[in-house]
This record gives sequence, C-alpha cells and structure tokens, in this order.
Amino acid sequence: MSGAASSTGIYLLHDCTIVRAGLRAILSGQPGLQVSASAQWPAADEDCVVIADYASVMQAARLRERRTRLMVFTSLRKECQVLRAMEAGVLGYLVQECAADDVLAGVRAAAQGNRYLCAAAKQGVLNSLGRQQLTPREEEVLHVLARGCPDKTIARELGIGLGTVKTHMKQLMHKLDAACRTQVVLAAFERGLLAA
Repeated sequence: MSGAASSTGIYLLHDCTIVRAGLRAILSGQPGLQVSASAQWPAADEDCVVIADYASVMQAARLRERRTRLMVFTSLRKECQVLRAMEAGVLGYLVQECAADDVLAGVRAAAQGNRYLCAAAKQGVLNSLGRQQLTPREEEVLHVLARGCPDKTIARELGIGLGTVKTHMKQLMHKLDAACRTQVVLAAFERGLLAA
C-alpha cells in the first residue's frame, strides 16, 4: 500500500458490507492509518493489518508465509473460538458490539505486532484459564454423545470398550463441571466445543 512511511496500511476484508462501512467510518482519517478501498487481500509480503470475519482470518492464518497482521471482527465470542484464533497467530480479536475505541486500540496494537482482545474476548480467555483441556479421544466421545447415543453405541462407533467409554464420560463430567450427560453436552455447547 502506498503512502507515508509512517502510515500503517489497513485492509477491511470483512464479508459483511455494513461491517466494512462501520469499520471504515471508525478508522478513516485517523493519524498514521491508511485505510485501503481494495477488496483484495494484500500481497503476501506486504506489512499491513487486515480486519476480516472469523472464517476468512482463520483461513489466512493457515498461510503462515504472510507478513500480514490479522484481526478478527466477529460475533463469535466462545472461549474456544478466541483461543483457536490466538493459537493460529491472530493478533486482534474484536467482538462486534465492542466500542470504537477498541477498534482503534486493536488496530494500533496489531500494527506494532502486539495482541489485543476486546473485553468480551478477554473474558472468554480468562474463563479458560485453569480448566483442563479435553483429550482428542474425549472430544470424539463428546461428539458421539451429543447425537444422543448411549455408551454402547459410543463404544461401537469409536472401537473402544464400554469401560473405556465410562471412564471418558467421568472425565468429561469432571472437566466440564457437569453432573449428568445432558449437562456435559450443554456445557460443551456453551464453551464452543460443539457447533450449534
């Protein structure tokens, strides 16, 4: 992106036209920021900030060769969604109802290579601290359980013993702070471990 050497290039590539217009209104005219009208992703070697929807940013984050600093602007706020984005190297996470000041602070932080989470995203990460993560096998058991399957069906589908399923179920109840199978599934939905 052309412009003064001290300007940070900002690309607004969110999939929603109204969101792009709102972000442009917040960021245009801010000192040190140059908002691009382009609807195309910047070149892989361009040092800039891209703000986009969750799916687009996560796809771009998988292309590790980019110098682009990525920011998510989304309605998704579940702790696992925020954590996945952070683990993928996303620098900024903004939930859509955040304040304009959050957008500016997030862009300026990302431009410096620093992370920024709005309050709602930060709360999700804080909620996850100290929680035990599910093992891959526990996640498999959870997904079959969420379909309403009994232990015998889970055992058959996953090729494991019934006793092993019961052990995984106890661990799921413990890790998700649930007293029964239904609560396990509800807690998993609340934390974003299962898609709605």
